[in-house]
Amino acid sequence: MTWFTWRQFRTQAAVSAAAVLAFGIVLLVTGPGIAEMYADVAACRTNCESVVSGFLSRVDDSAAGTLYHASLAVMYTMPALIGIFWGAPLVARELEAGTHGLAWNQAVTRTRWLATKLLVLGAAAAALGGLLSLAVTGWARHIDSAAADRITPLVYGARGIVPVGYAVFGFVLGVTAGMLIRRTMPAMAATLAGYVAAVAPMPLWIRAHLVPARHETPALDLDRMDFVGIRTDGRMDVLGEDLPNTWTVVNRTTTPGGQLFTGPADPTACGRDTPVQGCEAWLRGLGLRQEVVYHPDSHFWSLQWIETGIFLALAVLLAGICFWWVRRRIT
Repeated sequence: MTWFTWRQFRTQAAVSAAAVLAFGIVLLVTGPGIAEMYADVAACRTNCESVVSGFLSRVDDSAAGTLYHASLAVMYTMPALIGIFWGAPLVARELEAGTHGLAWNQAVTRTRWLATKLLVLGAAAAALGGLLSLAVTGWARHIDSAAADRITPLVYGARGIVPVGYAVFGFVLGVTAGMLIRRTMPAMAATLAGYVAAVAPMPLWIRAHLVPARHETPALDLDRMDFVGIRTDGRMDVLGEDLPNTWTVVNRTTTPGGQLFTGPADPTACGRDTPVQGCEAWLRGLGLRQEVVYHPDSHFWSLQWIETGIFLALAVLLAGICFWWVRRRIT
C-alpha cells in the first residue's frame, strides 16, 4: 500500500523536488555574495550601526534583496500550495471519479488506505517544509543577524520549525476539505480560504500571548525617536523607536503618572517658528516614559515550539475527522 501510494504521488513529488532543487541552487549561488558583503559587519566591534545599515542597504540594492523577499513569499505560500495540490485532490479525486468504491473494496480497508495516504504524504509535506526552512534560514542568517528581526511577524513564519507545522496542517486541511466537499476544484478553493483563516489570526491576535511578554517603562530617549508630530488642535504624537532585536507588541509614550501622552504642545516651545531644540528641551522636562510590551529574541524558540505544536494538534484533529467521516459518512 505504501508503494502504491508513492507511485500515485510520484508526479507531485517530482515537480516539488525539481522546484526545491532549482530554488536551492539559486540560494547556493547567491549565498557567498551575501557572506562577502557581511564581512565588514562581522569585523566591526564598536559603533557598528552605520556598518550594519550599509550592509542592509547593499543587500536591498542587489539581487539578494529581491531573492530575500521572494524567499519569504515562497515560505508563506508553500504550505497553502501543499494543501491545494497535494491534500485537496487526495480523496476528492477518488470521490469525484467514483473510483473510491473500487479502492475501498479490496483487501486493504478504507481506514488503512487513508492512514497510509496521510502518513506518506504528510511525512513528505513535513520534509518539504523542513528542507525549505533549513535552506532559507541558513541562506538568510547574515541578513537576519544584521536586521535583528527574525522574531518579528514578517520573518518569523518563514524561519525555524513553524513552516513544518504549517505544511502538515495545510496538507491535512486539504484532505479534509476534499473529503467533505467531494469535488476537487471547490475543495482547493476551500483549502486556501481555510488555511488563510487559520494562519492569519496567529500573528495578529494569538502569538503574542503564547509566551508571557515583557513589560518595561524606561525613560523616553529623545535621541532615538520614531515619530514626533503636532496636530492642528495642538495635540502631540510622540513615539519612541521599538526596542532592538525584539517583537514590540505595544509601544506608547506615557506621562510619569502612566497616562498616554498626547500634549497639548506648548506653543512657546513647540510653535511653528520656534527652533526644534526648544521643543526637545520642553519634552525632556516632562519626564515622559516609553511603555513597551515586547518579546525579545530569546523567546523565538519557545514561540516556535508552541505554535508548531498548535498546528500539528489541529492537523491531528482534522485527521481524526477524516477517519470518522470515511468510515461513517462516505459510501
